[in-house]
Amino acid sequence: MTTDKPIDIHRIEALLAEGRVESALDLLDNPAEGLPLLRPFRGRLARLREEYGYMADFVMRGLPDPNLPDAVNDLSVSILGLADEMRRTLLAADAPTLCYSMVRTASVKPMRPLAEMADEYRSLVSRIALASLAEDPAKATRELTVRAEGVAREMFNRLWITHPLPASDSEAFAALLADPSIPASLPALAVSGLTLGLMEWYDERRLMMLADAYSRPGVTDAVAVRALCGLLIGLWLYRSRPRSRALRLRLEALAEEERWASDVRMANMQMTRARDTERLTRKFRDEVLPDMMRLRPEIERLGRQSADLDPAAMEENPEWAELLDKSGLSERLKEMQEIQEEGGDILMGTFSQLKSFPFFHDPSNWFLPFTPDHSTLAASADLAPMLDILGGNTPFCDSDRWSMALSLGQLPAEQRKMVDAQLRMQAEQIEAVRAASLQGSNPGREAIAVGYVRDLYRFVKLFRRKMEFKDPFALGLNLPALRELSDVFDDADTLRLIGEFYFRRHYWEDAFGIFRRLDLLITPEAGVYQKMGHSLQSLGRLAEALEYYERADMLDPSSRWTRRRLAACYRATGNYDKALHYYRSLEADSPEASSDVNLALSIGFCFVKLRRFDEALKVLFKAEYLGADSPKALRAIAWCTLLGGDYERCRTYTSRLFAKDDPTPEDYLNAGHLELLTGHPEEAAGRYAASIAARDFDVDAFVAAVRRDFDQLPGLAALDPLPLGIILDRAILRSRSLGSRL
Repeated sequence: MTTDKPIDIHRIEALLAEGRVESALDLLDNPAEGLPLLRPFRGRLARLREEYGYMADFVMRGLPDPNLPDAVNDLSVSILGLADEMRRTLLAADAPTLCYSMVRTASVKPMRPLAEMADEYRSLVSRIALASLAEDPAKATRELTVRAEGVAREMFNRLWITHPLPASDSEAFAALLADPSIPASLPALAVSGLTLGLMEWYDERRLMMLADAYSRPGVTDAVAVRALCGLLIGLWLYRSRPRSRALRLRLEALAEEERWASDVRMANMQMTRARDTERLTRKFRDEVLPDMMRLRPEIERLGRQSADLDPAAMEENPEWAELLDKSGLSERLKEMQEIQEEGGDILMGTFSQLKSFPFFHDPSNWFLPFTPDHSTLAASADLAPMLDILGGNTPFCDSDRWSMALSLGQLPAEQRKMVDAQLRMQAEQIEAVRAASLQGSNPGREAIAVGYVRDLYRFVKLFRRKMEFKDPFALGLNLPALRELSDVFDDADTLRLIGEFYFRRHYWEDAFGIFRRLDLLITPEAGVYQKMGHSLQSLGRLAEALEYYERADMLDPSSRWTRRRLAACYRATGNYDKALHYYRSLEADSPEASSDVNLALSIGFCFVKLRRFDEALKVLFKAEYLGADSPKALRAIAWCTLLGGDYERCRTYTSRLFAKDDPTPEDYLNAGHLELLTGHPEEAAGRYAASIAARDFDVDAFVAAVRRDFDQLPGLAALDPLPLGIILDRAILRSRSLGSRL
C-alpha cells in the first residue's frame, strides 16, 4: 500500500520555519524523482527551486530587499501547498480511509460543481413549497424532501473531499450564503463540510470561505457561529503553517469586526470545556454511577415505603438526604450539577450509547441541524409532538437530538410519556431562563456554539471510523496560543478567567502559559505566582516552580501554602537544608503545627537525609506519639535507626511495623538489610524473598532497590560481594515458592 511517509509535512514545516528553504525542497526532490505517481510534480518543483535560487543570489550579493520576508513567506506557502498535493496524490492512490475511498470514486464519477447543486436545491425548495397543490401532497412532499436531503449530502461531501476547491465553488458558496430563499440548515451543513475538509488537509480557500460565512451580513447566527468554530479549529490544527498575505489581511479585517473578540472568547470557552468532557464522562462512569448502583436496593426500599415520593423533593426527605450524605453521593451529584451549570458536557456518556443507528454511518448526519420533518423521522407521525419539542429549546446538541428522536420509536408507550413530560419540563425551564435574560441575542449564539462544539466532539470521539480523522481536542486545543488571536486574549480579565479555568481542570501547561501572559499585564500578585509555580510543579519542572514560589513568598511571606510547596520542591530536588528551613518556619509560626504529624515526619525525613540522626529521632519520636503508632512514623524510625547503626532499636520498630497490616516491599527490603547487617543471612534471604513477592515478583526492580541502598548504608557496601550475590540468588529462588501467600 502506498503511504504518505515519503512526504514529511511536519519536517518540511520545521525547515521552512528555520528559513532552510533549500533543505525543504530537497525533501520533495527524492519522492518526485523516485515515485511514478509524483513525477508530474517535477516541473512545479523545479520552478519553485528556480524562484528560490534568484532570491538566494540576490541575498548573497548583499543587496537590500525590504520585501524579502514576504517573498520567503509566499514561497514557503507555495512549497507546502505542493507538498500537500503530493501527499494527497499518494494517499488517493489506495489509502483505505473513507475520505480517500470517496476521492477515488469521485475521480471515476466526478462530482457536480457546487453551483449546479445549489441550483437544484433552490428548485426543490420551491417545489416543496408548492407540493400542497399536488394530487398526493404528502407523497410529493416526501419525495422532494428526500431529493433535497440527497443534494445537501452531496454538497457536504464535495466541500469535504475536494482539494483544492476551485474558485467557482467559493463563488457558489458565497451566493448560497446570500440567498434568503435557502433554509439556514443548508449553509450550516455546508460549513461543516468545509470544516471536515480542513481536518483532512490545509486549505486557505476553505479558511477564507469560513471567514466569509462568519462575517457576511445577513447570515444567521446558526451559520456564523458554526463557521467561526470551523475557522478557529483550522487555524489551530495548522498553527505552524505560514499564512499567505491574503489570509493575513482577511484575519486582520475580521479582528476589526465588533463581535469578533467576544465571539472568539465565547467559542474558546466552549472548546476548552469540550476538552474536559472525557474527564467528566470518566468521573460519572467510575464514581457517580457505581455509587448509585450500590445504593439501588436502599433507594428501592425507601421508594416502596414512600410510594408518592416526588424525586424533585428528594433532598427535602430526611431519609433520602441521610442516605445520600452518608454515601458521599450527594456531594458528587452536587459537583456534577455545578459542572453542568458551568457548561460542562455530562451527557456524552449517555448519548455515546445511542450512536449506533445506521443514520450515523454517514459523516454529514453528525452535523445536520435537527428537524422533525426529516425523511428518516417521517414514519413516526405519532412522535410528532415530542419531535417538535426536541427541535425547540432543549439542552441537547443536534447529534444528540437525532439520537433521541431515533430512539423514541423503540420505546414502550409508558416510557414515551415519561420522556415527553421531561422534555416539556426542560423546554419550559430553558424558555423561562431565556425570557429573563437581559443579554440580548448573545445567549443564542453561545447556545449554538455549545451545541456545535459538542457535535464536533462527538464525531471525532464516537464516529465508527473516528481514527481516520484528526482530533483537535486530543491535540490540546488552546486558542489563546495562536499568534493571530493574541490581541483577543491580551486583556487581564480574559486571561485571568481562562487561566483559572485551565488551572481548575489541571491543564497545567496551558494554565502556566496564560498566567505568564497575565503576569506581564498586571502588578505582580502572589496568587498568580502560586498558580504558576503549582502548574510547573505538576509538570515536574521543579527548578522553575521554585522560582515562582520564591516570588510568591516574597510578596506574601505569611502564606503557609507557599512555604509548604517550597519545602516540598526543595525536598524533591535534594536540597534538604532549604526544605528543612521552610518546614521549620511552618512549625514555628503556628500553634497548631506542634501537633501536625505530617510536618513532624517531613522534618524528620530532612534530618535523616542530612544524616543528622539524633535530631531526626527526636522529631520522629514526636511524630510517633502524635500519630498513635502510625505505620508512617514507625517506618521512619526503623529506617533512621538502620541508617544510624542502632540495630537493636531498628529491630524493635521493625517488629512493631510488621505487627501492623500490609507491610510494603520496602519494609521487607529494609528488614532484610537489618538481618544481613546483623549477621543473619538466612533470615535476610527470607525477607528479601518477601520483598520480591510484594513487588509482583519484579526481580529487576528488587535488585535496583538493593543497589540504591548501597549508597545510603555503608555497611552493605562493605560486605563481600560473593556471599551477597549468593544471598540474593537464594532470595530470588525462594520468592518463586511464595506465590500469593503474602
